Amino acid sequence: MRRLFVLNAQPPYAAPQQQPGNGVAIGGMVTGIVGLVFGWFPVLGFILGAVAVVLSGVGIHNANTKNASGRGMAVAGLVCGILALLFGLFWILVIGAAASSAGVH
Repeated sequence: MRRLFVLNAQPPYAAPQQQPGNGVAIGGMVTGIVGLVFGWFPVLGFILGAVAVVLSGVGIHNANTKNASGRGMAVAGLVCGILALLFGLFWILVIGAAASSAGVH
């Protein structure tokens, strides 16, 4: 006597696809944080803040259009970059005002 076995096999489980990374957003966040740390040095903080704002803007754009991850990191980099820009600009103005009042040209 022959037995037939019928298996009710389910289709194999597919792992969920990961979102593509957003290295520009990470770079913007790191540059913004470093710009805040080095904001005490007027020109360096200003330059790093400007780079952070640009990288974070591109990172936000990538997160919106390419369905990439890292939008939160890009926003954090943008905020840190703007603060570093303002902090660096403040120190540039303070040093410039002190130099002009002291008569140094």
